[in-house]
Amino acid sequence: MERTQTLAVQENRIVKVPREEPSNFKPNGISTCKYNLLTFIPKNLWLQFQKLANVYFLAIAVLQVIPQISVSGGIPNILLPLLFVLTLSAIKDLLEDLKRRRADKEENSRIVEYWTNDGWKLIAWKKLHVGDIVKVKKNEYFPTDLVLLTSSESSGICYIETKNLDGETNLKHKLSLKQTHKIFTEAGEGVLNRFETEIKCEDPNAMIYQFKGTILINGVTIPITPEQFLLRGSSLRNTDWIIGISVYTGHETKIMLNSSNAQSKFSAVEHQMNRQVVYIFLMQCCICLFGAVFYTIWFEVTEDDTEQYLDLDDETQSGVVIFILIFFSWMLIFTNFVPISLIVTLEMVRFLQAIWISWDLKIYYEPTDTPAGVQSSNLNEELGQIHYVFSDKTGTLTCNVMEFRKFCIDGKSYGTNSRTKIDKQPNVDFVDPNFDRKSEKAIEFFTNLAVCHTVVTEKHEDGTIEYKASSPDEQALVCAAKYFGVELLGRDREQSVIVNVNGKEQLYKILNVIEFTSNRKRMSVIARYPNGKIYLLCKGADTVILPRLRQGQNLDAPWKYLESYACEGLRTLVITFKEISEEDYEAWNTEFIEAMNNLENREKLTAQLAERIEQDLELIGITAIEDKLQDGVPSTIAMIREAGIKIWLLTGDKIETAVNIGYSCALLTNEMIQATVDGNSTNTVKYQLQEALATFRLETAKYALIISGDALLRIAKPELIRLFLKCVDYVEVVLACRVSPQQKAQLVKLIKDTKPKVRTLSIGDGANDVNMILAAHVGVGIAGVEGKQAVRAADYSIAQFSYLKRLLFVHGRECYRKNTNLICYNFYKNVLLVMPLFFYGLFSAYSGQILYNMWTYQLFNVFYAASPIIIYAIFDKDYDYENLETTPSSYKLGLIGDLFSTKVFWLWIVEAVLQAMLILFVAVLAICYYTGDEDYGRVNGMWVASDLVYSLVVIIVNLKIFLFSFTQYWFSILAIFGSIATYYLTSLILTMWLPIINWFDNYDGRGSTEQMFENPNTYSSLVLCIIGAFLFLPIISHIKEMVDLLKPSPPYYEEVEKDEKKEEEEQFIEEEELPLSTYTPLLTRRHTGFAFSQEAGHVPQITDPDFYQSKP
Repeated sequence: MERTQTLAVQENRIVKVPREEPSNFKPNGISTCKYNLLTFIPKNLWLQFQKLANVYFLAIAVLQVIPQISVSGGIPNILLPLLFVLTLSAIKDLLEDLKRRRADKEENSRIVEYWTNDGWKLIAWKKLHVGDIVKVKKNEYFPTDLVLLTSSESSGICYIETKNLDGETNLKHKLSLKQTHKIFTEAGEGVLNRFETEIKCEDPNAMIYQFKGTILINGVTIPITPEQFLLRGSSLRNTDWIIGISVYTGHETKIMLNSSNAQSKFSAVEHQMNRQVVYIFLMQCCICLFGAVFYTIWFEVTEDDTEQYLDLDDETQSGVVIFILIFFSWMLIFTNFVPISLIVTLEMVRFLQAIWISWDLKIYYEPTDTPAGVQSSNLNEELGQIHYVFSDKTGTLTCNVMEFRKFCIDGKSYGTNSRTKIDKQPNVDFVDPNFDRKSEKAIEFFTNLAVCHTVVTEKHEDGTIEYKASSPDEQALVCAAKYFGVELLGRDREQSVIVNVNGKEQLYKILNVIEFTSNRKRMSVIARYPNGKIYLLCKGADTVILPRLRQGQNLDAPWKYLESYACEGLRTLVITFKEISEEDYEAWNTEFIEAMNNLENREKLTAQLAERIEQDLELIGITAIEDKLQDGVPSTIAMIREAGIKIWLLTGDKIETAVNIGYSCALLTNEMIQATVDGNSTNTVKYQLQEALATFRLETAKYALIISGDALLRIAKPELIRLFLKCVDYVEVVLACRVSPQQKAQLVKLIKDTKPKVRTLSIGDGANDVNMILAAHVGVGIAGVEGKQAVRAADYSIAQFSYLKRLLFVHGRECYRKNTNLICYNFYKNVLLVMPLFFYGLFSAYSGQILYNMWTYQLFNVFYAASPIIIYAIFDKDYDYENLETTPSSYKLGLIGDLFSTKVFWLWIVEAVLQAMLILFVAVLAICYYTGDEDYGRVNGMWVASDLVYSLVVIIVNLKIFLFSFTQYWFSILAIFGSIATYYLTSLILTMWLPIINWFDNYDGRGSTEQMFENPNTYSSLVLCIIGAFLFLPIISHIKEMVDLLKPSPPYYEEVEKDEKKEEEEQFIEEEELPLSTYTPLLTRRHTGFAFSQEAGHVPQITDPDFYQSKP
C-alpha cells in the first residue's frame, strides 16, 4: 500500500480546476507605470511642488493679484514662466513613463497556450487567471507562478533557468509529482477535459525559495513542495514542454512581490538646493521686514507731510496697514531673489548632458550596438557623489562563461598564461605544447571528469551533442575532457555514462550519486568501470578533500600549484578516486538505500554514509577554471576603490562562488582578512559579528566581510543592526551571498537610512536586481542579453561594467562640478540683480520704489544671463576627459562636497551682496557728481542711474562666467559678450524708439540710456566696479586663511582626550558580550580558489526516481 504524505498548510488560498467564473483573484496583467490618465496631472503636480522653488513662485503669483501691493497691475505675470517650468518637467516625466508603459504592453501581450474545452488555444499573458492550465514550451518564459503537473520527459522532470530571479544561469531541475505525471502518461492530454483538482496554498508572498501547498488527486491530498513550483520570470530549458496550473498571477507572483514601485528620485544637490531656497527666502523675509519697519517708522515720524504729499486717506494711514502693504510690496519687488530660471535652466542642462552621455563613443558597445542610456537626467550630478557601489555578480561582473585553463597531474602543472588563438573550443582555453594527452595518467584524469558529474546531453538533428549542465563549472570540466580525447556521448536507460575514450566507446555504470551541497563542498559518483571494478570518483574543495586523502601521498607540488592557481583567481577542484571491493560496496549500498527511503532523517543518514565511504582517497589531480570576467572589470574595481568608493557584491550565488569572483576581479586579495558570517540562528550570527568586530579593533589590516542571506535574515534587532553596521565601517569590501532580490534592496536601504550623508549606486543586469536598483540613490542597468528589466528600472544604462568608471569619473564628476556651479551662479546673479534695489531704499525711505525698468527687469534671466551659463554647463572642461578617467583622485571632489555646501553657497551670496553694494553706490555717486552737459546744463536723473546700475549688473554676471570657466570657445565668448550687447540694444530701443515708448508708457525713462553713454563718469565707474567686484572673493579667501593660521592648535592631551571620548561613544557593545579569545576560525586569509556553483538536488536528472528500490 502506498504511503500517503500529509503537509500542514495555512489554507488561505484555494485554487480550483476547472476555475470558477468570475475569478476572485487578480488578473495577470502588470503595470510598472507611475501614472495613468486620471492620476497624471494631480500626481505630477504634487511631485513638482515637492520643489520648494515652485511653491515659492505659486505664492508670489497669489500676491501679485492683490491690487494694494501688486507691482504688476494685479496681473500674476509670474504664472507664465511657472507654467512653462511645470509643463516642461511634466512632458519629460510623461515621456519617461510612456517608455515604461510600452514595456508593460510588450510583457502583457506575450502569447502562451492554455487549455479550453476545444483544446489548446493561444492567449495573451494578461488574460490568464488563477486556475488556468497552461502549456509552456522550450525556451519560453513562465507567464504566471505555476504548479508543475507534467513534462515532456518520461520522468516528469524539467529544467529551468532562473537568471531573472536570482542571477544564476545554471540550469535547475523541477520534478512533477508521480501522481499527476502518471495521469498524463497513461491518458494523455485529453484527460484535461475531465481533470478536476483543488490546490490549497499559502497567500502570495515574496519568498522565492519557499512554497507550501497541497493538491487533491483522486480524493488523496498530496503535498506540493518547491520542486513542483515554477516561478514567473524563469524560463524552460532542455525540455520540450511542461503543463502547469496557475496559482499566482500578475502582481501577486513572487517576482512582482519582490519588485518595488519606482519612486521619484532627487539628487543630494537638489535636496541641498531646496534647503538653500528656504534660507534665501528667510533672508528675503528679513530684508522685506527691515524695509517695512524702516518705512513705517519713517512714515510715523513724517506723518503730516507724507499724508498731504501722498494724498492718503484715513484707512491707509494706519501704521499696521502700511507695514503690511510695504512688506508685501518688497516681497514682490524681490520676486527674483529666488531664480525661477534656475529650474528651467537646470532641467535643460541635464537634458543636454544626458544626450552628451548617450553620444559618448567611449561607453558605446559596438558588438551589440548599445549606447549608454539615460532615463533620469535629474540625477546627473548624483553620479559625481557616489560613496557606495552595490553590484550584482552574474552578467554584471562576469560573462558567466567558465573556461578550463590549467590542471595538475602527477605533481606537474600544465597550461600556460597565453590564450588560445586558433582552434578555440567551447569552455576551454588551454595552451601547453608539453602535455601528452595520451598518457595513462591523463586518460585516468579526464575519464574521471567525464564520468563524475550530473551533466545531461541533447543530440541535435545534425548529430552534434550539446551538454546541459546544472553548473557552468561542470560544463567546463566535461568540455575539457572532450577536448583532451575523452568525450561524453550521453547516458543510456540503464543509467550508464557513454564515453568515447580516444575513439573507443566505453560504458560506465553509475551506481550511486552523492550530490554536492554547500556544506559538503564535494560530490561523488560510484561507478562500475568497463573492467567490472567499482570506483568512487570524488571532486571538491581542497579544504574538505585533502583531509580525506590516503596517508603517505606526496602533496607538496599539488599544494604549491593549488595556491598558485588561486593567486591567479582561478576556481580549483581537487580530483580523486578510490577502488571499492564488491563486498564493501554491497554492505554500504544496502544502508544507503535504507537511508534514502527514510524521509525523516534522510539528509542526516546519507551524510553519515557519505562521510564513511569518502575516505582514503587517491589524488589524481587538480583543475583550474577561469570564471571569465567582463573586459576591464578588475581595473575598473581597483580605480573605483582608489577613488574612495566602497564596493559591495550582492549575489544569489554561494559563498565559495562569490569569493572566487572577488579574487578574480581584485575585489579581494590575500592580504585581506576575511570575516565570514553565515550562522543560521540569531545567537550564532551575533557571536560571529562580535568575534569579527573584536578582531577588527585589535588588528591593523585590510578586512572583508562575507555574509550569507540566512545570516541577514537574523539581523533584525536594533542591536544586531548596529553591530553589523559597525563591522561594515571597518571593512573595505562586503560580499553578501545567497541573498534574495528583496534582501539586496534591504541592504541598500539600510546604508541609505543609517548613513544619510552618503550616496549609493546599484548596478545589475537582471530582474532580480530591479529592487536594489530602485532602492539606491542611483540605479544603473547593464544592457545585456538576458532581457531589459534592469535597464527599464534603472536611471542609467550601460553595456559593460567597465563603462561605470567613465560614467562616474567623467560624466558624474563633471555634471556635479558644473551643475553645482550653475545653481550657485543662478542664485548669485539674482541676488546681485535685486540687492541694489534694497540699498537704493536708503534714498527712497524704503517706500518700495522700483529702480529698474520693469521690462528689462523681467528679461534679465531670459536674454541677458541665460545662454553663457548653459554653454558652460555643457562644454566646460577643467581637465581632459581621458585624464579624469584614469585619475581616481579627481573624483574625490564630489565625495568631499567642496563645490556645494552651505558654506560655499553663502560665499557666493556674500560676494553678490558686496558687489551689489559697490555697484549701487558707485553708480549713484557717478550720476550725482555729474554736473550736466555744457550745452544744455541737463543733469542725469534716477532712470539714468537705473540704466547704469543695470548695465553694471549685466556686465559683471557675464564676466563672472568668463572667470570661473576653465575652457573658452568662440561660441562661449560670443554668448557672454552677445548677452551684454543684447541688453544695450534692448535698452536703447525701450528708451529711444518712440513707438515702443508709447506702447509701454515709458516716458519717464526716455533717453536715459543715451544720457548714460554721454556721462563720462559711466566709464570710470564701469572700470572701478569691474575691478572692485572681482577683488572681493580673493580678499575674503585670504582673510579666512589668515584666521585659520592664527587659530591655536589644541594641546596634545586635548586631542588624546577627544579621540578617547569618541572611541567610548562608539563602543556600543558591552565588554562582557565580547568573546574572551581574539582567535576565531571565522577569519581567513589564504584563498585556494574553490568554487563549484551547483545547487543541491540534481541527482534526479540522471537517476530514475525508483532506482533505490532495487539493488544494482
